Amino acid sequence: MWNETNGAIPQWTQGDRLRKARQKTGMTAREFANELGVSHGTITNAENDNRDVRAITIKLWALVTGVPLQWLQTGVAPTDVPDPNSPALQPAGPAYQPAIDDLTASKRTRVGKGAGTAG
Repeated sequence: MWNETNGAIPQWTQGDRLRKARQKTGMTAREFANELGVSHGTITNAENDNRDVRAITIKLWALVTGVPLQWLQTGVAPTDVPDPNSPALQPAGPAYQPAIDDLTASKRTRVGKGAGTAG
């Protein structure tokens, strides 16, 4: 692909991504095949984009390499990792404490009255 601003932008195929993930482990294709329980040909065919890779093989590939399955499948990194600075991940803080205390007191009252018991 050519981009007028940035020049050539490399496009990685699924085989490229699978190879990079395997290489990250330091294993040869033959060692990796043994680890996954597949043939050496399965690994080389997958890395050379010679045939479609079975879904279970890609899942094993992700498991063994620690590389996200989504990236191996699509080339797009997962974005569901929350931002640690997100307000949703911060402690409740003093503004919320009265509501938390009320909720806690309400639950204590219901439990004390036998709420949730079978009968």
